[in-house]
Amino acid sequence: MAKRVIRVHMIDEKFKSFAIDENASVEQLRAAVVEKIELVEEGSFALFEKRDEVERCLDPDEKLCDLAIEWGTAADKKKDGTEPKILFKKKIFLRDDDREMKDTVAKHYIYIQALYSVIESEYPCSVDDALILAGLQVQVTYGDHNPTTHIPGFLTHNLHNFIPKQLIQQKPAKEWEPLIFKAHARNTGKSADDAKGEYLDIVKLWPYYGSTFYPPCKTVSSGKTKLPAKVIIGVNAEGILLLKAKDKEPISTHPFTEVCSWSSSASTFAFEYGSTNESTKYSFETKQGAIIAASIQTYIDILVQMLKNGESEDEDESNSNSTD
Repeated sequence: MAKRVIRVHMIDEKFKSFAIDENASVEQLRAAVVEKIELVEEGSFALFEKRDEVERCLDPDEKLCDLAIEWGTAADKKKDGTEPKILFKKKIFLRDDDREMKDTVAKHYIYIQALYSVIESEYPCSVDDALILAGLQVQVTYGDHNPTTHIPGFLTHNLHNFIPKQLIQQKPAKEWEPLIFKAHARNTGKSADDAKGEYLDIVKLWPYYGSTFYPPCKTVSSGKTKLPAKVIIGVNAEGILLLKAKDKEPISTHPFTEVCSWSSSASTFAFEYGSTNESTKYSFETKQGAIIAASIQTYIDILVQMLKNGESEDEDESNSNSTD
């Protein structure tokens, strides 16, 4: 069978190439990636299609040849020269990820994904936190602080890789660097793996950690609640987030325990929250409706399974403690 070479991109802009059967599925390619990078705790990682800055989690059963044909047609219509690509990244974020943290490969990829979200200001960050994180990042990247090497000018040309883009304009490089190196010096003696762990320990405490944010969409209906004309919708393990499109300031949070229903179409997404006695429905215009709905369903399925597993464990413990 004919082979096709496919590039799979990582969050840190590196990529790996795979020669795979033309009729191979997305899941077969994902399995090849997992094997090549020696990832053990791979259950929460998936392949995504990135096209026009929009990411879509690929269905495991999709055929890569069909995707290639679709991309070829789309490329014929584009004028800016950009091309779709396949990303390998973490899909599901749960607070309890001890097993992943024990897998150094999983820990690394979770770290670079968190780092990307911080630097791109997907996660709002204070200056103090930004400096602590930058100090840990420098430790990961360059090792222990060396006062003869790590001096002003060392980070000037890539400072944007260490400070969130929404903060970097607040100070000139000559002021940022001494502050970063001061934070870096506090990490002397820490291994790269330990520094990654500390970085993640900080970011995991943030309310936006693990959230997937979708492009701003138009508010169609918000019941009695007044929403801005445009909002950003986010989804994480806890529920649905609504943010102001202009500055990502939080508007409201809706835990899954309060979400009654959700629906989507080719151009809309809607969800209802509250109780059986009183509820409010939000409706939005967005081409990402099906993707948002699928993300919510994934988390709901996981939460339901966790509850079932918990009940099973309780039953097993009850049975083991029973006497004749």
